[in-house]
Amino acid sequence: MKKIVTEKEIIATLERQAFLIEQKLKAQQMTIEEANTLTKEDNYAVNLYSYKEFTLEYLGKNFEKKLNVSTETVANDPTLFIKNGVYPGDFEKGVRLVQDFVLKGKSIGYIQRVKPVGSGNYLPLYTLINGQSYKKSLVSVLISLEKVGQVTNKMLRILEETLYMRNNYYKFAALTPREKEIITLLALGYQNNEIGEQLFISKATVEQYRKNLKRKLEVRRFVDLIRFAQAFDLI
Repeated sequence: MKKIVTEKEIIATLERQAFLIEQKLKAQQMTIEEANTLTKEDNYAVNLYSYKEFTLEYLGKNFEKKLNVSTETVANDPTLFIKNGVYPGDFEKGVRLVQDFVLKGKSIGYIQRVKPVGSGNYLPLYTLINGQSYKKSLVSVLISLEKVGQVTNKMLRILEETLYMRNNYYKFAALTPREKEIITLLALGYQNNEIGEQLFISKATVEQYRKNLKRKLEVRRFVDLIRFAQAFDLI
């Protein structure tokens, strides 16, 4: 598999990774505990945050060990952990990004620095939070920057079980929220005028969306659209 080196490649790979993990969690094909043992590397963690308050609900065991802190400790006194363990301003930056992007259905990646208990140095972590909610939680993938390419490659090899998902994810990632809505309605059998009524747009606008989607998704048959919608959890 190609080595991941650039920032753009890291972001794209982590977004795909978080999406696949979130899908498997929703389909009950994987538990949060299993998501944290995808590789033998200890430089990543899959965490859960509450959807609205952005408080920690589950901290991956790898990082519990690395940071010498438990989920319960952080949950009971998050202010103390943020004050003592997170680089000044990084948590606040994360909250702003969640409010501006994640709660609108978009994924966001950023670097935060966390100091292991008893250490004088901060550990730089690349953090990706997926805009798709799992139950009432947000899925977050954290990877230590020192091995980000190595770990993401290993995890993707395990997560990507089909060529279809691998070959079409970039198309899914390029869709706007409105395009995803229209794909869902089309796959459910709604006609152009019915979609227009539901979304408060004209029939002509829906027809233009359909043309654009056929081009973007490279599909010709309705059955191909349904397969795409099913693969990416749009229906």
